[in-house]
Amino acid sequence: MAKYIIVAGGVISGTGKGVSAASIGLLMKLRGHSVQIIKFDPYLNINAGILAPSQHGECFLCDDGTETDLDLGHYERIAGTTVSAKNICTSGILMKELMKEQERGDYLGQTVQIIPHVTNKIQKRLLELGKDSDVVIAEIGGTVGDIESASFFEAIRQFKHKHGDDVLLMMVAPILWVPTIKEFKTKPLQNSVKELQRHGLQPEVLICRVDRELPPGMLEKVSDLTNVNRECVFDAPDVESIYQVPIEFYNRHVDDLCVDLLRLKRSSCRIHKHKELISKHPTERVSIGVVGKYGNADEAYMSIKEALHHSGLANNYGIDIEWIGAEDLEKMSGENICQLLSSKDGLIVPGGFDGRGVQGKIESIRCARENKIPFLGICLGLQCAVIEFARNRCGIENANSQEFSKDCSPVVHYLKGQETAAKSGTMRLGAYDCELKKGTLAFELYNKKMISERHRHRLEVNPAYLEQYAKEGFVVSGINPETNLVEIMELDRQQHPFFIGTQAHPEFKSKLADVAPLFKGLVAAAIERRKSRLETHT
Repeated sequence: MAKYIIVAGGVISGTGKGVSAASIGLLMKLRGHSVQIIKFDPYLNINAGILAPSQHGECFLCDDGTETDLDLGHYERIAGTTVSAKNICTSGILMKELMKEQERGDYLGQTVQIIPHVTNKIQKRLLELGKDSDVVIAEIGGTVGDIESASFFEAIRQFKHKHGDDVLLMMVAPILWVPTIKEFKTKPLQNSVKELQRHGLQPEVLICRVDRELPPGMLEKVSDLTNVNRECVFDAPDVESIYQVPIEFYNRHVDDLCVDLLRLKRSSCRIHKHKELISKHPTERVSIGVVGKYGNADEAYMSIKEALHHSGLANNYGIDIEWIGAEDLEKMSGENICQLLSSKDGLIVPGGFDGRGVQGKIESIRCARENKIPFLGICLGLQCAVIEFARNRCGIENANSQEFSKDCSPVVHYLKGQETAAKSGTMRLGAYDCELKKGTLAFELYNKKMISERHRHRLEVNPAYLEQYAKEGFVVSGINPETNLVEIMELDRQQHPFFIGTQAHPEFKSKLADVAPLFKGLVAAAIERRKSRLETHT
């Protein structure tokens, strides 16, 4: 039977459960164990695709088209697992399944209840993941005490009762520093453990999040007050990068403890390559502007932030990301926008939905094109680049996307049937192939003819105008071989050193050891721009 590590959170949400789960997953993999990670999210939405990024952070996309919580991005980037629909389970998914089964007649004569019907489904998911893996790590979203998470904790209680020492329960919770009295307080953590105990569960490992060094004896105090053995209580300080967390856990022997408690083979942890990847500390830096529409940019554009971090290390440069509000640009003149962007070494216009801030994105792209600022457009960013080029270079009157205007020259249009599609799970979702044209920038960056990237969109570049763009140097460099849909477009390099847009989301596949080629290329071009500007200034 597989071994199970359950990761719960206490005191507050956002305390690092997902990063902790992914970090332990990486350490287990580096010890030679096969690993699966699942996120149990208590919210009633059936997927993250219709959750506002401003509320819930980024919607992470899987190869199979599943729209998930951003923590699954941590699982892929840190633990190196490939996630899919089997790695996410929300209360909404469970309820939808129950309703379908009930309508089908599966429960005739029975009263459908949380126990046993919902709790059995949760346990079944754990067992299914365990069939093909040595270790299953399950993160329970939110915080213990949330009313909507009760069914998950009850399922874990039953699962622990059935499988005993094959299940290890871990809690991640902060020891709070109170600045007004300049003291640490453990009471909220203690109360979270008591709340977990009310569910019939006792944590066996405590990961105590802190933002500064703990005084001597603090972890002993936590151990005494929570019934957790002292050797199972760890501090987890803030670090510069999430990729440092596995090393911090390794240094504290968290993985050794997990292996011993679960009675797994005590093999060595081959962590040296991971250490080498994050050991770089570049002294030189480049500035990349990201024109977005969400205020919580660090979470709403999580994968873009991480892909830039990966690309910086690959180019031995640090990255200064400057988040630029698209709506703020709409209040500025074109001249002032160019003045703002002139200090940037590169520009990204990411994906998004609806017309809010779109004109600001279009104007920023015009500035990047005309001033030869390295540019990468992603999803909506490509579509905005097409609109900008059609209007300002090709003179196509009223060029726009059908998403924003019904009465326009539709240079970006809906595919047949998408105009009235339901909102949830109906877009072009998941990994699609793209065939690259030799001699293009895209081919040079990927260094192969066939690639696969993940998509999440409803509209496409209208092929009716492609000849007009090509005459002006804006060409298609990648198409889907089955449908001939436009995947990548780029500006002739005699006109611009790096101007490229993709309908896909390459940020979702980027990892420290496997950097997204388009991001790596953007940063390399940004470095060249910076060097050129410094030489000119000198």
